[in-house]
Amino acid sequence: MEREFSRRASGIVKGMAILFLLNYHLFSEAAAVADLGVDYRPFPQEAFLVFAGFGNISVAVFVFLTAFGITRGLLVQEGITPRDMYRQAVRRLLKLMANFLVLFVSVTLLWQQRFDFASLYGRGKQGFLYMLADAVGLAQILDTPTLNMTWWYMEIAYVLIFLVPLLCILVQKVGYSLLFLIFFLPVVLNFNPDISRYLFTAAVGVCAAYGNWMEKLLHLKIHPVLRWPAGGAGLILCVMIRQNYFVQERFLHLADAGIAVFFAWFSLALFGSVPVIKGILELIGKYSMNIYMVHTFFYLILWRSYIYAFRYAGLILAALLLASLLWSVVLEQVKKAVIRFAVKRKK
Repeated sequence: MEREFSRRASGIVKGMAILFLLNYHLFSEAAAVADLGVDYRPFPQEAFLVFAGFGNISVAVFVFLTAFGITRGLLVQEGITPRDMYRQAVRRLLKLMANFLVLFVSVTLLWQQRFDFASLYGRGKQGFLYMLADAVGLAQILDTPTLNMTWWYMEIAYVLIFLVPLLCILVQKVGYSLLFLIFFLPVVLNFNPDISRYLFTAAVGVCAAYGNWMEKLLHLKIHPVLRWPAGGAGLILCVMIRQNYFVQERFLHLADAGIAVFFAWFSLALFGSVPVIKGILELIGKYSMNIYMVHTFFYLILWRSYIYAFRYAGLILAALLLASLLWSVVLEQVKKAVIRFAVKRKK
């Protein structure tokens, strides 16, 4: 069951999170929606915008799943030492950097005529170093220029690689008391705002893996007839809580952690048993990282007028998803072809 959830989470939940993320980026600004003539019927404007704004929860969902997945992978290795954990972390970091570098190269090769690299990074040695930092996902950490605003997430991804093993060690020593420790830690220490915001969510992901929370939630005996109404009501409640102004200002980091757990259950319990939808979400989830990192190019830079020309919100979302997904699939196939060619040459 442990490996089953891990496999499903990487597909279904990430696929659902990407849909919410694209919806957030496309429709969360009222002025943009009005100026671009988006038709969001049959929903009232206020409800539509609130739901679109809720899509920002996707980042917390990815943080939760990353912490959960890394922790689950470490816990199944009996007798693993902290040194071994961090050796694996270094390998994970290098792999993630290499994948991001390939993504960066593909973007710059395909659309270089759209970008003014000299103005963005500067000229000479400094410009080259800035571009190199962006190419491996370090621009946010080093506070250097970046080609894409959504690449800020790489800072979180890199920090999690090394933070989660430490949290995993702590949870094995102190159990769920880890959550109280992490709750008060930002009060004592001054963290980067992004780290402070998602630190508690990461700790919840570690505890969820340690205590098999998701398996327990998925085994709750809820009659199929009641599961959809309960899930829908829970989602509406989450939207109302998270998009409340007071929560946004004071308790967003806490709300996100709990809602991320519900989001994972909601995605799996409701859609994990619907074959066609499950397959689509798994496909989207398989390429979720690529879609996350490239979709802003399509709807902001390359095809803004074309994407929004579909007018209807559902069609706009589908067009952006399809463009990002096709690009991701092609990129992965090219990577595999290059690797096969390199292996043959080596032989």
